[in-house]
Amino acid sequence: MASAAFPELLTRIEESAKHTDQQIAAENNLRDTLLEIVAAGFTSHGLSDSDQPIAAQAEVIHSLATKCVSSAFVTWSHRMTIEYIDRWASAEVKDLYLAELREGKRVGSTALATALADKSGKELLPITFEEVDGEFVIHGVIPWASNLYDDTLIVFAARNEVTEERVVFTSVLSAAGTSVKPAGELLGLNATSSGTVKFDGLRVPAANVLTRDVNLFLGQMRPRFLVLQSAFCLGLTKASLDSIATAPSAGPFAEDIARFQAEYDRLTAESVRLSKSLEVYPAPGNGHSPLDFLKLRLGAAELAQATARVELATIGGRGYFSASDTSRRIRESLFLSVQAPTEGSLRWEISQLAS
Repeated sequence: MASAAFPELLTRIEESAKHTDQQIAAENNLRDTLLEIVAAGFTSHGLSDSDQPIAAQAEVIHSLATKCVSSAFVTWSHRMTIEYIDRWASAEVKDLYLAELREGKRVGSTALATALADKSGKELLPITFEEVDGEFVIHGVIPWASNLYDDTLIVFAARNEVTEERVVFTSVLSAAGTSVKPAGELLGLNATSSGTVKFDGLRVPAANVLTRDVNLFLGQMRPRFLVLQSAFCLGLTKASLDSIATAPSAGPFAEDIARFQAEYDRLTAESVRLSKSLEVYPAPGNGHSPLDFLKLRLGAAELAQATARVELATIGGRGYFSASDTSRRIRESLFLSVQAPTEGSLRWEISQLAS
């Protein structure tokens, strides 16, 4: 992963983090930053032709999150889209999009939150399809997705209301029958080009089907999805721990800080262990339970939130200004509760698997 260009890139990302968190004007989105990250090769680790493991990709996302969770998050979404196309797309779709995604000429968006909730049994997939004349006609709404630009390649799932079959598709947002409603002003992560996607008669050719075996797809992809998500949770924790280390009022919180550091070390080691289990593809976790990956993701998010709160307590009033790095990290940590899989979904699924 190491590259002479990466530290310089991290410095620029850190300098602009305040703007990417708070400003929602189109010119302040993260597209240029994301494409610079991609073009430099920092989203290629762990793919089918890579000599670097997925642990190296987690390291990149972790490093980005220590400076700006917005940047880490959009990188994660793009990187997962590359993974889906690399591992699952037809030759026709790969020829059209894979090189563009890997070279930073096109942005990718993973929009599988509804599919994951459906797979867990928590919610019914709200996007439907019917097959008409060799094509798939799509209707429904994706409540939340990010990296939403006109030329974005989005990956999503839909179900047939008659047969209840689930299928994973890919399509560009500029396709007829697709519309996007921007999210508007958010508490944080405002430059992530997030919003709602509506399909109203989108016609998808058969070549754009990634798979008709959703259970196999999610079984193989979700462990990688969760490991990389956990990386930006842990990166945020690291940033808060580093800030606390220089805070003049940290003394009264010594026990909390020691506990957070120990848990950070434990979860980091667990992330490395689980990442190693994914090095041989398609083995989904090499014998590890889905529960291990879900617990890693939930634990990493909870730790980031707890550490950010104590950071604010140790930094004091200056951390309460909205322009401060501490305030930004508080907002970033709160996002982890609502980002799919949400805290509620994680807790629900863990309880189901553990029972």
